[in-house]
Amino acid sequence: MKISNELKVGLTIIVAITIFIFGVRYFEDLPLFRTTYDLTAEFDNAGGLIPGNLVRVNGVSVGSVNGVSISEKTGKVEVKFHVDRKISVTEGSYATVSGIDALGAVRMDLFLGPRDAALIPEGGLVGTGEGNDLFGDLSARAPEMVQKFDDVLSGLDKVLSETGTMLSEPESDFRTTLGSVKGSVAQLERLLKEERARISIILQNVEDATGSIKTITSDNGPAVTKLVSDLSVTIASLDRELVSLGEASRSLNELLTKVNEGQGTLGMLVNDPSMYQKMDSTLNGINALLADFRVNPGKYLGQMKLVDIF
Repeated sequence: MKISNELKVGLTIIVAITIFIFGVRYFEDLPLFRTTYDLTAEFDNAGGLIPGNLVRVNGVSVGSVNGVSISEKTGKVEVKFHVDRKISVTEGSYATVSGIDALGAVRMDLFLGPRDAALIPEGGLVGTGEGNDLFGDLSARAPEMVQKFDDVLSGLDKVLSETGTMLSEPESDFRTTLGSVKGSVAQLERLLKEERARISIILQNVEDATGSIKTITSDNGPAVTKLVSDLSVTIASLDRELVSLGEASRSLNELLTKVNEGQGTLGMLVNDPSMYQKMDSTLNGINALLADFRVNPGKYLGQMKLVDIF
């Protein structure tokens, strides 16, 4: 059976179209044999979105953009796109435009609504949200950033100018300070050179002392341990004695406070001069009586009977 050229051409065209369709679906990460359904979203700014850009859900490609145009009714950017039918785009879902417009890496991210909500019908409208464009944000803030950068450069130029002025004036505080620092560094350098030998001796002595301590510690480890233990016991005993001394000091302070306030016999004697005078007078009388008794004992014993005495 002979196949005509027209049939060959027709079959070739059909095969090419089939390969093209499957190729497009393959590169768009769409199922080769499952159907998709179309949806629409309206944006205030398309952000560089063009037909063929990917539609992603949670970072996974699920469809692509069919067309981008200005809506005659609303004046907004109308984006038509299709997604895999196994993706449930429910009420409450919304789309955003993301990526870097300057690099042409723009995509549409689709955020799905609650699973138990109603599905958006074929060709239905999906809500939109604010996307992010790094270069766009930088471009919008460029004037402000340039102004701040200009202010920084102006401040730096002023600082450099003032520094140059201070360096050029011989009598400026900055030149004086630099001269003082230079002189101090020179003196320190001379001192280090002059005392280099002595510093070496000191460091050697420190090293020898450290070595001696290490040797003593290693050779007399048990004795050093016992000494440290006894010292700890002594310190603990000293702490207890200090506590007791503190309590005795508080008791003495309380006693002195009472004496100063005139409490008790000693307090009255210390704070009442009349008590002292009376006691002094009484003691003087007793001393006079004892002195007279020593001189004339018969004067006092003559009138007493032996029975009374004993």
